[in-house]
Amino acid sequence: MSSHYSQKFFWKIIYIIWPPVLRLIEFLKLHNSRQKYILGHLASNFNKETLTQFLLAQDFEFDVIAYKDPGQILGMRRLDTPLYQFHIRLFSDGEIRGHYEYSPEAKPIAHSFEKGIEPRTDYFKRILGEILV
Repeated sequence: MSSHYSQKFFWKIIYIIWPPVLRLIEFLKLHNSRQKYILGHLASNFNKETLTQFLLAQDFEFDVIAYKDPGQILGMRRLDTPLYQFHIRLFSDGEIRGHYEYSPEAKPIAHSFEKGIEPRTDYFKRILGEILV
């Protein structure tokens, strides 16, 4: 089996196993804070569904191997390169947070310990436009 196929198989397994581990960590309150980069709030004429559709149209995808911060109702990411991703979260109080980071597939340990994380606020504000207040 080639290295490429071995890696794809490995990540298929991780996508099955890791989400329940994350939910257990959250349940045990070992992860109980919101990530730090606040972008603003969802404009009143938008909701979770319209934000989701907008982000899907911008090539974002649902982030299945990420922590859910307290109050989070939506988490999506967009790969920028095989090494980095943009990650955005919507919370039940309308707050939107986002950051730029290593993708978990490229650097799982660095990703888990938030190494190399950046706000990239200008990028998020530019693409979100009137959605963000």
